[in-house]
Amino acid sequence: MIGLDQPARQLIRVPENDPAADVGRVPPYAWVVVTVVAVTLTIASGARFLFGVVLKPMSEEFGWNRAQLTGAVMVAMIVLSICQPLVGLLVDRIGAKRILVGGIAFLGVSLIPLSFATSLWQIYLLYGLFTSFGLAAASPVLATSIVGRWFTQNRGLAMSLATSGSAFGQLLIVPVATWIMLATSWQTTYRVLAVALLAVAVPLSAIFLRDAPRPVEAAGKALPAEDGLTLQQALAHPAFWILAFGFVVCGWTMAFPNTHFLAYADDMGMSVLHAANTISVTAVFSILGSVLLGLAADRFRRTSVLALTYALRGLAFLLLLLLPAGNLLYVYGLVLGISWTATTPLTAVIAADRYGPKHLGLIFGSLFIFMNLGFGFGSFLGGVIFEVTGGYQVALVVNVVLGVVAAISASLVPYFGQERHRRSSPLASPEQGSLPVRATG
Repeated sequence: MIGLDQPARQLIRVPENDPAADVGRVPPYAWVVVTVVAVTLTIASGARFLFGVVLKPMSEEFGWNRAQLTGAVMVAMIVLSICQPLVGLLVDRIGAKRILVGGIAFLGVSLIPLSFATSLWQIYLLYGLFTSFGLAAASPVLATSIVGRWFTQNRGLAMSLATSGSAFGQLLIVPVATWIMLATSWQTTYRVLAVALLAVAVPLSAIFLRDAPRPVEAAGKALPAEDGLTLQQALAHPAFWILAFGFVVCGWTMAFPNTHFLAYADDMGMSVLHAANTISVTAVFSILGSVLLGLAADRFRRTSVLALTYALRGLAFLLLLLLPAGNLLYVYGLVLGISWTATTPLTAVIAADRYGPKHLGLIFGSLFIFMNLGFGFGSFLGGVIFEVTGGYQVALVVNVVLGVVAAISASLVPYFGQERHRRSSPLASPEQGSLPVRATG
């Protein structure tokens, strides 16, 4: 663990008299919260991943082209982008539990009419608008806000585990959804997911999820309100915009595997199940990569770990561009998997370090806008590129270039210094380069 270097680097930390800092450990129930968030995100992520599974069957059944269908994804991401900072603001004010439970319930209900859609405008309305409200509540923004409040130590690992629910969702839902679709129809896959959301995810989060308690002194008195930067202060610093650009790249490069890969693999002559197995390889190694990179973020400079993650993302698409169809594509799945879910928790923990907990939901929600916009435009333009060129090669080249540029940008964050704080004696200035936080004691 890299030690403290004061005053050259000032770290966000819990107050000196926080018992959690004194004993050097987090409350045991914090890990229960991490587990509940991960499981809930696992089920909810299916609403996003399923669209890539059903893209080609829907296109063939109704005669819509891929650009028309992926336009609904772009609409969904725009709506998500608008909702994310609002969700973060609500989480900061009324707590994460109410937002998550309500959002999951709404998502489950909205999938039922989606399964009966027969017109393109219905897909745009139900998927592009209604499901986006639920997905906004069940997103890494909520996970970042609640986990960032429960943890000061082991924050990188906790963030990685909580947000790994998306990877578990991909690992479980894509193969199962593919099997259900081949055995029945694409409509049935959405109905099964709706039941899972309403019968499992809603009661699980309602019963076991808790908002973080306010820190107390040894005498039992509540400490003052949480400290941290405002959104305006965060926006005024270049680091916010570098992290935002990274999220644009993250969303853009996630769009192809989520929306177009199964269709791309089919165009290359791979079977649907073989392609789904490649996605499962990505999901398996995303869990491993998320945990290992989370541990690395608690020991090494976090911006360097984030830069490595973006470099691996670009390498993955270079492999997809060069490797022939067949079992060698599992190498692409492996490399992509290592970087797949790691970007979000790494960016989240850097944000928690730099900005503090007070307005973390709003600030990270604002950052996450760029992830959704990147995903939406990447999905839509990937479809446009296919319709114009007859293939996906240009889209893959763009993904390679974006991964390299994002890696270079993330590595530059330490050279822009730290944000200016409103307080005369700043409590929570982030260390230059986002070195891991080490609480006192």
